[in-house]
Formats: sequence, structure tokens, C-alpha cells
Amino acid sequence: MTQKRVIKAEERIPQIPEKLFLFRSCTGSMEYPGTEHCVEFVLKKLGIEVVKDPDQTCCSGYILTCSGYPAEPSLAVTARNLAMVEQRYGLDTYCFCNGCFGYNTELKHIIDHNPDYKKMANDLIGQWGYHYQGKTQVYHVQELYYLLLDRIKELVVRPLNGLRIASHYGCHYLAQQYGILDEGDLPTFHEEIYQALGATPVFYKERRMCCAYAVGRGFTHPENVVQPHLARKFDSAKEEGVELITTTCPGCNVALDREQPKLAKRGFGPYDIPVIDLGQLIALALGAPLEEIGFNANSTPVEPVLKKLGLIK
Repeated sequence: MTQKRVIKAEERIPQIPEKLFLFRSCTGSMEYPGTEHCVEFVLKKLGIEVVKDPDQTCCSGYILTCSGYPAEPSLAVTARNLAMVEQRYGLDTYCFCNGCFGYNTELKHIIDHNPDYKKMANDLIGQWGYHYQGKTQVYHVQELYYLLLDRIKELVVRPLNGLRIASHYGCHYLAQQYGILDEGDLPTFHEEIYQALGATPVFYKERRMCCAYAVGRGFTHPENVVQPHLARKFDSAKEEGVELITTTCPGCNVALDREQPKLAKRGFGPYDIPVIDLGQLIALALGAPLEEIGFNANSTPVEPVLKKLGLIK
């Protein structure tokens, strides 16, 4: 491996896009539709045009991770989605879900470096007029947020002064072996974004613990694996006075938000720490209408945060 694992944002995205293809997240769009809207809101504020396509399908990561089928179908799904972006738009692909980012990145790498797999995928998707070449690059929108942090800071109209925020970075981004913005053990670029918005970053002992869902475990072992694991994480966050947690993965958001009422029923907590997407946080600070941010989809209410900021009574 000759590529650097951690690189600067300017190296990762050498040219700020005027237009990009936004890869929709099935979990994000179903569970927290406000997330997708907020990502678009923020990008529009930054002067970037967003393109989406109803023919884009799921990244296929869920079924692959649960061993629902071998890797070959996922390679073909990835090739088809990215070929569609190449052929119809000629743009780079930006994900707002760590899972979509991770699967698209890793499966694209396999296709790009294995001619037999590339031929297999193209032979299959060629039946529908697609041909993958490998021209579109895959990024996560959080990388663009960080690259344009000075611009975001200038656009803040609702400073988040005094709000104690902690990050849940998630596994699928920081687990990449090269070309990411920070080290997996002690990342800080989300905290720099919080500071630009006026908030107070909070570091807690278990901040790097995963969400425990690992895609499949959320379905198969919620009571004996997921919930005790999350209780340990939330206990740590509560000790440090965390008032809000952000994610960059709708799957993690489901685990950290939807499981809190279940934890309370089992005698853990209560924690009452709302969990939202980083894009929702930035959109809030940049003036997005509250009713469009999508906080009503949360199981753990966000109203205490909005009251602290003086945005509701």
C-alpha cells in the first residue's frame, strides 16, 4: 500500500464541484427523510447543484453484509449505479451515508482492480445498456463540509452557542485504509465543524464505540448485544454532559436514536440524548426552516435542544 491513509481535504477533493450526484440512502430516506433534504439545503447554500436519479438503487450493502448473497451481485449493482452516473451526468458521486460510502468505495475498488470482475459486471449490466468505466469518484459529503468549513462558518445565522455536542463518526468511513480525512483512533474534524457553528465539542470515553448494529446484529441480537453495548456508550456520554450527538450514517442514527426508548424500558438511563445527522446540524445553523429539517422523525425528541437555543418555547 503506497497511498497515504490520512490526507488533507484539499488532496481528497482537489476541485470544489459546481454540481454533484447525490447518492440517496435507503435507510436515510425512509427513516430520516429530513437528512436528505438538509444535505441538499446545505449544498445549495454552498453554491453546489445537486443531481439525483430515481433509477439509482440501494448500494446493496445490507444484504451483502448479512450474507444474503455472494459478492458478485453487489459488484454488479455498484457497477450499474456508478455507470448510470457516468453515462447520464459525468459527475462525481457523493454519499451522505457511511454505509453507502463504504460499500461503493470498496466494491468500486474491487471492480477497478480486477478485470475479470469488471467484465462480469459489465456483461450483466450491459443487458440494460450500462457500461461501467470507473470515471466517477466516490466521496462522502462530510468531506465536502470540512473542505468548505470557512464558507460554512460565514453562512451561520443561528449560532449554536453553548450547545454541548458529541460526534459518533461511525465505522465505515474511518475504517477505510487510505484517503480519509482523519485518524480512526482520535478523529477531530467533526468537532472542528461544531466549533465553526458556535457549539462546544464534547469528547467522551466511549465516543469511538460503534453503534453495535453492524447491519445484521440490529435484527438478530438487539437485547443481548446491541442494547448493553449502547448503554455503555450513552453512560459515557451522559457523564460528560453531552446534549446532542451527530452521525454521518443513517444506520448509526437508527441505532442511537431508536434504541433509546427500548433502553429506558429495560432500566438503562434514561439518557434523552437526541441524535441527528451532521447535515441536519449544519442546516439548522444555516437557517433551514425547522419544519423542513425533519426532527419529527426522531424517537428521542430534539425539542430540548431547540428550546436551549431559543428556537421554540
